[in-house]
Amino acid sequence: MSDITGMLGWLFLPQFAANLVLKTVHWVLLRVSPRLVPHQSTSTYVLHQRLSYALVIVVYLLYTMWSTEQDLGNNYYHAFGLSPSSFSESQLRRNFRLVSLRLHPDKNPEGHQQFIILQHAYKVLSNPLSRFAYDHAGPAAVACQSCKTVGDYMLMAIPRRLSVYLAYTMGCVAMQVFRVGKYGAFWQYIAIGGFAALELTMMTSTKEPGIIRALLVLAPHRTSYEMAQILQQVMVCFFIALNQIVPQFVPQEKNESSLELAKQLATSIEATKAEVGNKSRRLADVFRDSGLEKHMADEFREELQLSMTLASSSKFQAEFADRLNASRQASST
Repeated sequence: MSDITGMLGWLFLPQFAANLVLKTVHWVLLRVSPRLVPHQSTSTYVLHQRLSYALVIVVYLLYTMWSTEQDLGNNYYHAFGLSPSSFSESQLRRNFRLVSLRLHPDKNPEGHQQFIILQHAYKVLSNPLSRFAYDHAGPAAVACQSCKTVGDYMLMAIPRRLSVYLAYTMGCVAMQVFRVGKYGAFWQYIAIGGFAALELTMMTSTKEPGIIRALLVLAPHRTSYEMAQILQQVMVCFFIALNQIVPQFVPQEKNESSLELAKQLATSIEATKAEVGNKSRRLADVFRDSGLEKHMADEFREELQLSMTLASSSKFQAEFADRLNASRQASST
């Protein structure tokens, strides 16, 4: 449900928030320095709109990343006041005794459910095999009751994780089919493949990938699996943000109708017609000055003008046909 809410937020909130930001900024500027507020018909006002939209998208991207980290909630380590980076089995046993005394149903009847969760968390973390599976493949991986080795846990988890990336890929293909999210389409597939390889490396190697180790320094309370989930959400949000911002700054191609093309070419024909008339008149005057009779010079001028007009007309006809075909092809795609 939160994913759907997030997608709806990306669709509707940025434009609304950008308009609100722009109005607020202009309201403040009107009271500080009115000359800084451009008229709505100017290019400066359009630039202000684009910048406010880009600002909202970047802020919303950062908020989505923070929200994703918060939505992960507390992991098993948090229940014992530990973190994956500073874990020790002796400290786990000590903290388990302290917390279990506080949550034991005999002393805290309302904490029965919490006590069950605590026992399960202790069972997972006290076993090196299940702890590795939990750290690298998430809580769903340790739900396997028949798994005896790390390989068993991973074989259960890998198909489920790969199905997630298959869903990402199908989503990208659907976006291309419906011509949504065209910016960075190639890099989306590269990113999906890169994250799939990252998770496979995490699941099949005892050594953390470099990027995960770097992020765990910033968030030592998170497991490798949780950091991978945050990175996935960052990937999705980044490409959504990219396709929200780029259209604001990249001029969009507009298909011209045949009527507009005809108007443009008609204007060019009128200009060329005047130029042809002037050239033919000057040539006829040259021949008249050379002693050619007036009626012969006039006939020569008319024939010359006609031939030049026909040549120009053929040129414009070919140009109009080419541009019209290009316009129709662009409209059909």
